[in-house]
Amino acid sequence: MKILFKLYSELLPVMAFIPVGYFVKKWINVKPEYVSGPLIKVLLPLLVFFNVLDAEAEKLYILPVFTFLLALAMIPAANLAHKKFAKNSNPLLLRSSFSFFNIAFFGIPTVTALYGQEKVSALICIYLGSALYGDTIGYYQVAKTKHSPKEALAEVLKIPFLYVLIAAVISKIFDAKTPDFIEPILKVISFIVSSAGMLIVGFQLSDVKFRNLKLGYFGKILGFRTLAAVLILGVLMTAEYFIFQILDDTDYKMLFLVSLFPVAANVTVFASFLKTEEEQSSLLVFLSALLSLVLVSIAALFLN
Repeated sequence: MKILFKLYSELLPVMAFIPVGYFVKKWINVKPEYVSGPLIKVLLPLLVFFNVLDAEAEKLYILPVFTFLLALAMIPAANLAHKKFAKNSNPLLLRSSFSFFNIAFFGIPTVTALYGQEKVSALICIYLGSALYGDTIGYYQVAKTKHSPKEALAEVLKIPFLYVLIAAVISKIFDAKTPDFIEPILKVISFIVSSAGMLIVGFQLSDVKFRNLKLGYFGKILGFRTLAAVLILGVLMTAEYFIFQILDDTDYKMLFLVSLFPVAANVTVFASFLKTEEEQSSLLVFLSALLSLVLVSIAALFLN
């Protein structure tokens, strides 16, 4: 049980920003862009850059591939869900909800609690594949609903993450290291990134009418999403174990935890962009966060 107290001591202070965001948005008409802008353009790229420098080179080449393939493989799973029981959902947003995992915001406090701050760099490697998918294929698909293919590609090329990743990899090739004085600053940035992500979820929830909540409908979607992610990652990890044998036990455990992580908050940004199903996307993000808290708690008892 001690591990659960440690987990909650990291996760709950971060998740507490969901109700903070909810009530702040109720009282003040603050735009989520005021938080998401600095978060996506400055803080998260900083976190990615310096953690890539600290990552083991072999894992930097393989862990992002896992989550990129996971995101791609979740598209057919989302299509199947839409065909069988989720016909009331926009198929594009459903695919985004299946493919985007909240690795950065929810994952950092989870991994810090279970495996220590030193494993955050490996988690960032895992995050890179998900972010690379979301900021290229995922964003292009959404942008194409309002722009021509050429204009949509131009929108993708504006995303800072791509250039930060290239700069980090080049720096890694030249064996650059994170200066010691940066380490405490990165810990603060990690907390701010996670908290800001949850704050945005709270902002989006402020417009949700909970009396219209269909728990059975969302339960089917989130349950199927989790099962699909577990199976896909299980196949990928089995292949890695028998072919490459680069990853260690903790890496496997962290990858398994990814399948239990909630829907990423940027799904609500996409919904806002499309001007469609903004309430449903907010509920998917929020309810998946609650489900993940339960599932990760159970997993922590066996994976630590």
